[in-house]
Amino acid sequence: MDNLQVSDFKPDWSIHPGEVLEEYVEALGLSQAEFARRADLTAKLVNTIIKGKNPVEASTAVNLERVTGMKAYIWTRLQDDWDLSVSRASERAKHDETNVETWLAKFPLKELIGRGVLPKTEDVFTQRNALLSFFGVANERAYSNWDERLSVCYRASPTFRSSKECVRVWLQLAKHAADQMEIAPFNGDRLLDAVKEMRALTNENAEIFQPRLTKLCAAAGVAVVPVPPLKGTKLNGAAFWFAKDKAAVALSLRHKTNDHFWFTLFHELGHICLHGRDVAYVDDVNSNDDGAETEADEWAEEHLVGRERLKAFIASDPRSKAEVRMFAQSVGVHAGIIVGMLQHHRALPWSHMNDLKARFEFVDRSST
Repeated sequence: MDNLQVSDFKPDWSIHPGEVLEEYVEALGLSQAEFARRADLTAKLVNTIIKGKNPVEASTAVNLERVTGMKAYIWTRLQDDWDLSVSRASERAKHDETNVETWLAKFPLKELIGRGVLPKTEDVFTQRNALLSFFGVANERAYSNWDERLSVCYRASPTFRSSKECVRVWLQLAKHAADQMEIAPFNGDRLLDAVKEMRALTNENAEIFQPRLTKLCAAAGVAVVPVPPLKGTKLNGAAFWFAKDKAAVALSLRHKTNDHFWFTLFHELGHICLHGRDVAYVDDVNSNDDGAETEADEWAEEHLVGRERLKAFIASDPRSKAEVRMFAQSVGVHAGIIVGMLQHHRALPWSHMNDLKARFEFVDRSST
């Protein structure tokens, strides 16, 4: 029998090393007793290994290497693969398939398969294991404990609330994306400087502003990640800390207009600058406010336009597009953002001046 190489040994199944040992004994034309004498092992140990009743321990593997020529680490790897297989089979046997299906049904599996997060398979245990790995937990109990400890302030629409599981999935998608980015340690002063430059970017198209604002925020310790919304959710954005000194802002671009995009971005940056690091803030529109949400809204208005200037403009009762354009130019932001703010403050009907807003899609990051 030819010696096995590590590069050749990449099975997608597991066999007990005793099966391989039996083949070697037969190939050498030896009895088990004679092989045991050559390997300085007891005949009983050789026999029980071949029958799969005993493992190949490290010291045994060293002896087998010298007799068979197959490296000791391959023998121990065979044993490790077998032990893992037995452990997985044991865990699988403890779980009722119906209970697994019930747990999986809480999550948007089809979308996760479509996004390449989960494998396309009908085997519920394979999907279960992949979903647990996606969340970075060992089992359903660990997921439940993690879920209970993860503090999420969710500003929900009074007429619609996304499922908790969909929110968790969306946040985890954002975290995985943030983990892949090069982000500097958080620096609040540097972020405020970046915010000033981002205001001017509101007048650019997505091909220009998206890579620039991503770099500006990354240099200040904030990962800005586009995460398309999940079906059946109305999530706009989220702010959370994904490492000790690194924050993330997730944006869905659900409305595909620049007023929603820029206000949501600044709103989430407001959470990062103003609020605690142990909470994830997930936001929707037309929702019930609490103190933190109001503060983030005010922070966004202040750093986008200036709250006093906005109040004065609203008090002037603007009615023409020319007035909106002139005010937008004076504060250095896109006119569509001003329209959105006027609509939000009920100073302008939702149906008016929407043609001043710019519509866009996210730029594929791989092309920038």
